[in-house]
Amino acid sequence: MTDQGIQEKAINVVTILIKSVTSLRLYPTTSAIVNQTVDLLLQACTELLEEKDPLILAESERKLLVDGEPADHKDQEKIQIRAFVEILIILDIRSITFFKGMGKEELLAFIRAISLRPEAARAEGGLQAILDRHAVRHILFNEKMYVTRDKDQQIIASMDLKDDDILSILMEANPESTDLQQIVEKAKDPEWIGQIFQTGMKHIVEQRDLTPGVQLSEKLVHMVRMLEKIADPADQEQLADLVARSVAEMDNEMISLVLSRDVRNLFGGRLFDNVIGELPDERFAEVADGLAHMAEAPGEHGQAAALSHEGLMNTEKGRRLESERKARDAQEKEERERRFSLLKEKLQWIQRGDEAGPLDPNLKAELPGIVMELYGIGYGQTADEVLAWFTEKLTDPNPELGAWAAESLSQILEGLIAAGLVDQASHLAEMLSQWFATETVFSPACERICRQLKELEQALLERDPFGEVHPILDALSMIQSEKTPRDPAMQAMAAGALREIATEGLLEILFREFMTNERGHQKAASRNLARLGDAPVEELLDILRKSEDSTERVRILQVITEIGAPAIPNIIGRIIRNEPWYVLRNLVYLLGRVGKESQAVDLAPLLLHANQRVQMEALKSLQRIGGNSRAEILLSVLPKVDDALKMSIVETLSIIKAREAVPLLVEMLQAKPSGSASLKADLEEKICNALGNIGVREALPALMEIAGSKGFFSGRSYQEKVKIAAGKAAASITRR
Repeated sequence: MTDQGIQEKAINVVTILIKSVTSLRLYPTTSAIVNQTVDLLLQACTELLEEKDPLILAESERKLLVDGEPADHKDQEKIQIRAFVEILIILDIRSITFFKGMGKEELLAFIRAISLRPEAARAEGGLQAILDRHAVRHILFNEKMYVTRDKDQQIIASMDLKDDDILSILMEANPESTDLQQIVEKAKDPEWIGQIFQTGMKHIVEQRDLTPGVQLSEKLVHMVRMLEKIADPADQEQLADLVARSVAEMDNEMISLVLSRDVRNLFGGRLFDNVIGELPDERFAEVADGLAHMAEAPGEHGQAAALSHEGLMNTEKGRRLESERKARDAQEKEERERRFSLLKEKLQWIQRGDEAGPLDPNLKAELPGIVMELYGIGYGQTADEVLAWFTEKLTDPNPELGAWAAESLSQILEGLIAAGLVDQASHLAEMLSQWFATETVFSPACERICRQLKELEQALLERDPFGEVHPILDALSMIQSEKTPRDPAMQAMAAGALREIATEGLLEILFREFMTNERGHQKAASRNLARLGDAPVEELLDILRKSEDSTERVRILQVITEIGAPAIPNIIGRIIRNEPWYVLRNLVYLLGRVGKESQAVDLAPLLLHANQRVQMEALKSLQRIGGNSRAEILLSVLPKVDDALKMSIVETLSIIKAREAVPLLVEMLQAKPSGSASLKADLEEKICNALGNIGVREALPALMEIAGSKGFFSGRSYQEKVKIAAGKAAASITRR
């Protein structure tokens, strides 16, 4: 095979690999979708490895390498290739080597491994350790390359170590490794050591936006420990100064992370002291705060951060910072109390209630700002009392006062969101949501509050997509669901807000949890999907179509039922496609749960479907949502169906007391029998019962004639149970 042919097949392998990773993140390992993509990937890998064994995929300068050669530019730009390169960078994978003989279980374990987040992979001992535990022998991460010296011996190909090789050893190798000993001789040159460190720093800075800071700080400190070990004692002071200057040039978060890694004893404590000395007071304070936050974490890292923070605050800069903060806190407290006294005076009008008379125009203009200031100076309880007063005024008999209250609360909510006061904004949003959910008429105040509630809900879901309480989502869902009469403009506004909330990223998170329950929040994921309007419906219907798990199907049906009317167009669209009967039955079931009388016409053709289970589901759904059109639809299909379905339709006509059905039912009773006598008698008995229940006197002559028929000379014969049923029906009608 040509090199170009290898590249093309390798690109195909990577493309299918990314599809497999995506499927695994969305669906359980045992699902048909995951199995299909893994099978395709195994086939593609096997075919390629027959021609090229091993296959090495690597990353360099954010580009994909296939056996050391960059892929074509047009391939590098493909979204799947970009995604694969990002995975390599984020997981710090330099290369992946595939060998002939790879099995499906090995491939699945590999896909699971590269689907992990970096912190999750580290928690499991690293990617290669994960593969080793699953006995993966035909896939290796970051394999060292060897060249043959003779048939009995191999040596490392790059024995003449370059800077990048040495850097790799310093960042990842065991301090006692043989590789490390190879560079001890070079370490006698202080200039060389400085260059190595600067190269390492360059690598770390380049990865800052792609790799978590925790991981980078760990690499940096590990490299510094190695340099300390190999550097000549006479050069260590100079090296410590160089490292301290470089660390101090990093952002404050990275400095805090580096200092949290128990570096106080590196270079005899000189590194720690020098980093602190390099920091100006303002940055020192931010680094100290970062360390204090890290010290709250459990485990060894938190303990090391706490010790570093203690050491930091025991320095001259630390003591000065603490003294300044205490003085500032005292001054701010005094100022807050002074401001609160002034604000309380202004709020006396509210406390006096109706006796206070009309609201002063100046105070009306100031109130939103007063609430913001109360939150800002730490008097949240008083601010909450003012908000409660505002919410009462939303439903005030005076429409002008209600409109002003809505506008003011809108301003306050906007201010809280802009200030990043999420908890306070959430509290106000809950109150506004309760009011918003009861509004039926569109207004500019509603529109403004809806926009702000939407923005806040986006922030809340980004912070925690599985939160137990989402009053905003509940309110928006209720308004657009058409479960209660609303101004169409209100419904359209709520539906638009939900579509903006339901981002691709949020849906991916919710669907993954909905399918796997890997975080234990499957119930919350279901609840939130059900409140996002029509956004999740197509994906839910796709999963429903392919699902082989009855429990999973029930969960999907429940979610779509909760979504309600917004799901109707998607459901009808699938019904029109004439899906397989087992899919169609579920769609008909759903239409019976979320549809309205206007959808009854969509159920009519399904009463004539070839599959009896689809027919029966259509009949149940029609009875549930058909309203006044039920009888007309049932009568239109009644002559066309078999006797078994006729009986079910007759029962339904009886339940809904369809008076217009009487002429046709009487005609069916009097018609010449055909087919199975037993089945015909069962049908006639049901018709008699239905006529009795409907109670229309026009049916009496036919019923009385049947009840009194004596046999051959009466025109036609009826079985005894039919005569009895006819007699009872006639008696029932007569008694009315």
